[in-house]
Amino acid sequence: MKASTVSTRRALAGIVATLAAAMFAPPYASAAEETSEAAMSADGLVRVDVSGIDEVYARPKADLSQYKKVMLDPIEVAFRKDWDPRPGGVAVSAKEKQAIRDGLARALRSAFSQELTRSGEYQVVTAPGEGVLRIKAEIRDLYINAPDLPRAGIVRTYTLSVGEMTLVAELRDAPTGDLIARVFDRKRDPESVWLELTTRVDNIAAAQRAASSWAQALRKQLDAAHQALH
Repeated sequence: MKASTVSTRRALAGIVATLAAAMFAPPYASAAEETSEAAMSADGLVRVDVSGIDEVYARPKADLSQYKKVMLDPIEVAFRKDWDPRPGGVAVSAKEKQAIRDGLARALRSAFSQELTRSGEYQVVTAPGEGVLRIKAEIRDLYINAPDLPRAGIVRTYTLSVGEMTLVAELRDAPTGDLIARVFDRKRDPESVWLELTTRVDNIAAAQRAASSWAQALRKQLDAAHQALH
């Protein structure tokens, strides 16, 4: 087969694949998702389906049944690059942004811990040890539609949705540091039919809902691993 024919067919296949991705994949996926899959494969991870999570890459034959304890590293939070709200016409200061990140990190950690320990089967610990699953989580591309800041004066903001953010997390065996899985998931707070007043309470509640859903997905995987032993 001529080289020019092969090149043409490859080009056509690439166009078809691109169109298919645009039609059926979420708008934030496609090229980035393909890149992440390649990176995970290089780490020896393979993609697996986990209900409620966009992307999970796990080490083949990874055994979660040995874990009854979970260690949560400090959660890092980063805003989306184009996030530039101006409540009351004034830009959000670096100090205010840091306060939002710190408050959100605390709320996420609290919600995560509560969901994991809800059944009484698992314990959240603060130090690595045998039987400890270590989780390093980051929140990326945080976009809050209406940040409610403690400023002088009253600024009322109405929105259809609180905002969105993406979880990027690594699960490792705490004693050895061996990588078990990587997780990528985007959460967007459901839109309301009507414009609603958005407050700090709403923002924190939305973040806690997202964290609880992530922790619930992990707890179900741990439950399934332990049940398989019986």
